[in-house]
Amino acid sequence: MLISEQKLKKIGERLYRNRIEQNITLENVAAKTLISKRILTAIEQGRVKDLPEPFYTKALIAKYAQAIGVTEILDEEELEEIIEDQQNLVSTSKQANISPSLPAFQLKSRHLYFIYLFLVIAAVKAIASFVEQPVVVDRSTISEPEVAVSTATPTGKSTPTTISSASPSQFVSQSTSNNSESVVVDITLKDRCWLKVMVDGKVEFEGTLPKGTQRSWTAREQINIIAGNAGGVVVTYNHGQEKLLGKPGQVEEVTYTVN
Repeated sequence: MLISEQKLKKIGERLYRNRIEQNITLENVAAKTLISKRILTAIEQGRVKDLPEPFYTKALIAKYAQAIGVTEILDEEELEEIIEDQQNLVSTSKQANISPSLPAFQLKSRHLYFIYLFLVIAAVKAIASFVEQPVVVDRSTISEPEVAVSTATPTGKSTPTTISSASPSQFVSQSTSNNSESVVVDITLKDRCWLKVMVDGKVEFEGTLPKGTQRSWTAREQINIIAGNAGGVVVTYNHGQEKLLGKPGQVEEVTYTVN
């Protein structure tokens, strides 16, 4: 067990013990703090992997303690250590993911020069061949105009006869309709936000996205989104109207299902 998990578990046990002593249900805490029951349970059990970024986790713990009136049991120094441990863990994980991707062969300056020279020569040849190529017009593809031939009738009236090519086949109209058997969620970030997205019960994405990011997910049954800064997330559900996920700085969890 990681150090941060051990410390978080101790804080979670204190919160759980005080909540039980006061006969306060987890549902009441969730309603009062607007924090989902799943997040509150993760705090009590010290499950770091189910919690957002360290900064948001600290705010959630403080909000929980305030809701049950036991802010005095929180040790500020202990919370800061948890945040530092989690940040070090994230940094180490990122370095481990980046290191294997470094190429074994490092290009030298002369290699880059030859590559650049080759690309320039290839581009010049391509342009020259395109300019020198004559333009050929295939007259067989030019359509002849329709000719109207009129034949005289014994009564003196003329009946026009139109000679034309066979009419083209009718195109089958393509109808597009919303697939009621799937869930489509599009998001646009108006502010930096930590997100955890689960598609049909599997974690599809977890991390922090910058302002301006646009993402889209499709599921057969349901999409669950947890946002650390709900006021910075604009959501479109099944190509409907855009709406904010919540208030700025608020942790919000929303589940979208098939209509």
